[in-house]
Amino acid sequence: MRPLVHLGAQDPSRSRAIALICAWILTGCCEAGSNGAAPTQVNAAPSASGPLPPMADPGSSAAPLGPRVDLGPTPAPAIAEAPQREVAGAAHILITYKGAENAPKTTTRSKDDAKKRADEALKEVRKDESKFAELVKKYSDDPISKTAEGRLGNFERNVMPQAFSDTCFAMKVDAISDVVETPRGFHIIKRTK
Repeated sequence: MRPLVHLGAQDPSRSRAIALICAWILTGCCEAGSNGAAPTQVNAAPSASGPLPPMADPGSSAAPLGPRVDLGPTPAPAIAEAPQREVAGAAHILITYKGAENAPKTTTRSKDDAKKRADEALKEVRKDESKFAELVKKYSDDPISKTAEGRLGNFERNVMPQAFSDTCFAMKVDAISDVVETPRGFHIIKRTK
């Protein structure tokens, strides 16, 4: 190897060290260890600032290695857990009034009359809660649940009007609510699940 006089290195061992550093830089110091080969150690003469770091022999196919940085284990990607689904089941007696949401077109009672009818139905339910299904047939204006003894099935919280859901989800199974008003009318709710 020729001495690198133009770099101010006249000592052959120092020239070799400088050549190795240049080769390391030119061959892509960032590719260190990419081919999996172990680096070859080179013993360079110490300089005024101390010994040079070990380098790969430029004649070998091994990529030079820079300082090793341990980043620790790679964390698993964060997977957002799906929110817990809240599900309840209910049966109800619905008393509607003219102008209520989804009220049958044949409904003629006023809102005040509907509230009185709901209060009357609640008194009868409280006398004997086991007759809830019978009282659905007598009082409820909901044609769909009326044929199923007032049962609405199971549902998530956001499916029903807020006042209905808040009341139902706050109750224990088999409990019966007071009269609850929603845009659909007045409900007496029995939680089934």
